[in-house]
Amino acid sequence: MLAFLLTIILGLGALLAATMFGGLKLDDVPDLPVAAAVIAILVALYFATLLNHRGERRLALWPTLAACISGAILVAGAFNKGTPFMLADFLPEAKASLDAEAQIRRDLPASVRIRRNDDGTFLANSEINGQAMTVRIDTGSATVVLRQSDAERAGIDVSHLDFDTPLKTANGTTYLAPVRLKSVRVGPLVIDDVEAMVARPGTLNENLLGTSFLRRLASYQVSGNFATLRR
Repeated sequence: MLAFLLTIILGLGALLAATMFGGLKLDDVPDLPVAAAVIAILVALYFATLLNHRGERRLALWPTLAACISGAILVAGAFNKGTPFMLADFLPEAKASLDAEAQIRRDLPASVRIRRNDDGTFLANSEINGQAMTVRIDTGSATVVLRQSDAERAGIDVSHLDFDTPLKTANGTTYLAPVRLKSVRVGPLVIDDVEAMVARPGTLNENLLGTSFLRRLASYQVSGNFATLRR
């Protein structure tokens, strides 16, 4: 029994370490190991109760420890489900090294190829301030333009924005608020500190990926039914 419980402790302890310090998300763990962890907690508690009734309190400590470790894994995984954290978050030297490696990867040549839609537009899956959203590539727009709802998802406090920048459209003149985006990602292409605008509610049907992003790429080219963005 002790060997079984020690196996549980070591195995689930390794999973806990990967979850807390290796950037592993609970989403990446199949359902079977999660279910096994729950079963392990129940089995460990059963053994602890059984041994405690027999007066073997020292032996009861082991299944209790196994239950605690299993529970810690599930709790850590739940809090770490959306945003994994790394050991480097607590070690400045390691974090600086990872940041430098990330910057090197950003500077390497890369490209994204986007197929034209049936309506003739190019829609790209992007991440703006880390939030996934769809944008339409628009070379006629001087900046990235976001709907207000998507700007809020990107962490922008729209309650303090000044919608004082006019924009003429086919439906008349609308007013936008200037902002700065921390980052805009399209595939492997990442641009930091991007000029952007936020539209008033109901005045924009889609987000626009304008030239404040495109002009900072190495090139942007349309050939046939494909648009190619290169860094």
